[in-house]
Amino acid sequence: MILRGVGRRYGLRGPWVLRGLDLELPAGSLVRIEGANGVGKSTLLRLLAGIDAPTEGRLTDRPRTAYVPERFPAALPFTAAGYLIHMGRVHGLPTAEAAVRAQEWLARFGAAGHARTPLAELSKGASQKVAVAQALIAEPDLLVLDEAWTGLDTAARDELDRAVAERVAEGATVVFVDHDPRRLAGAADLAYRLEDRTLTPAADSPGDTGPHVRIEATGRPSAALPPGLPGAPVVERDAGNPAAVRLTTTTAHSDTVLHALLTARPPWHVTGLSQLPAPVPAPVPGATDGAAVDLMPRPAPGPGPGATVAPVPETVSRPARTVRSPVGATTAVIRYQAATLARSQRWLAPLLLYAAVLGVGVRAGQPLLDSLGYAAAALLPAAAWFVRLCVTQEPLAARTVTASAVGPSRAHRASLLTGLGCALTLGAAGAGIVLLISEPAGTDHTVAVPLLPAALAGLLAAGCSALLGTAVGALCARPVLHRHGWSLAATVLGALLALVTDGSPAKAAVTGLVSGSLTGTVRMPVLPLAGALVVAVAVAALTSRIAALRE
Repeated sequence: MILRGVGRRYGLRGPWVLRGLDLELPAGSLVRIEGANGVGKSTLLRLLAGIDAPTEGRLTDRPRTAYVPERFPAALPFTAAGYLIHMGRVHGLPTAEAAVRAQEWLARFGAAGHARTPLAELSKGASQKVAVAQALIAEPDLLVLDEAWTGLDTAARDELDRAVAERVAEGATVVFVDHDPRRLAGAADLAYRLEDRTLTPAADSPGDTGPHVRIEATGRPSAALPPGLPGAPVVERDAGNPAAVRLTTTTAHSDTVLHALLTARPPWHVTGLSQLPAPVPAPVPGATDGAAVDLMPRPAPGPGPGATVAPVPETVSRPARTVRSPVGATTAVIRYQAATLARSQRWLAPLLLYAAVLGVGVRAGQPLLDSLGYAAAALLPAAAWFVRLCVTQEPLAARTVTASAVGPSRAHRASLLTGLGCALTLGAAGAGIVLLISEPAGTDHTVAVPLLPAALAGLLAAGCSALLGTAVGALCARPVLHRHGWSLAATVLGALLALVTDGSPAKAAVTGLVSGSLTGTVRMPVLPLAGALVVAVAVAALTSRIAALRE
């Protein structure tokens, strides 16, 4: 991923938080970002994760991304495993594979017993384990960690260290910020300090002053080691045994080196592991991989007396992951948004509002077209309400997680489509009730009205209102309006204006049904529906673009 001249500020005339950043993040690298509180580290991570867009400059070649926020919310209506399965699908995994990986990662972080626990009942530490697991379940090519170790117990922190090493060994880029300068000390390939709104190279905390690990392995004679081994280990080959190799590296890199050896094709066989108490001298010039170095006689490969054996990471063979299409990603987010809305029971309020309005205005035996027009008009505010709920129902940290997986624009569009789908379903149900209880006749009850054309016209009018309601809801919620009071007032006013303003597609559709009832003529609201569709698409594109620029 490449950043060129990237800057970020909030608001059109707000102060610059970042300015003139030039950065290249190579694959298979671990990158530490340092800096004092408030200098913009989280802003930079949000740019890297794709949650925000730069105000100026360009950011290109972003790979599949997962993001772990500093604090993960517990206000989602899922169990731990249920949420991870949803996020696995959002990242493109089949449901069965997402379920398996969810259990694996919960077990690795010592949270297997919380798989069926609602997120709202989890402790802060357990919630953070879920936050980390949702990012690792996707095996992303770019992993962005914003104080991800905060709240984790010692065992979980160590496990996250190992998981980071595994991602780097598999060729992913990991960018992290942590308040503890000892976190992954000496393991980072690149380190930068953020100050004065820009990045400067920084020396990573020394990691070669502690114990080292010696790894002894065998492979095919004169076989080349995997390229780019983390930590630049000291490599020695035995001239008397071309198949044997000995590597010495820091403990911080030992797991990643082991993982690279075991997953190489063909794999290397680890025959000995031992921990050394002190650093080793730098490699002798010319003693690189492929050059035979005569070694002093030594014991057979294996750990020495009292030596601590480093654990060998268990490798799991997984099928190749298919890249999900944009439509598939949007569908997965819609499914997640719909499940969130259904489980939260917030859908009850607009449903009850629509039912109450129908109960007041629709009676058995009334003219069919009049009742269909009334039902379509009542749907518009309900649709705006559904959209507001879908756009705002995720807590902020959860929204950033979803946005990093599929992009903020696509995540926002998925919320709008979820609200529109709820409104269309409700409108179809309302039209069905009207068809059952209304009289298929005109206003004076003397002229018959054809039932099937009337039903189609009523559904089209309901669709027109649902689309206009979606536009109103999108314009009256984040990212356009953030304050709840202003948002609610604007939604009510916008829904009213969409129903009574001349030229409004919703008013034209409803008026066509009511006026047709006078003569028993069914008028298909095709043009109003097309106009409502154009308005809804334009508003969705506008608000999705704003969502990509600011939260």
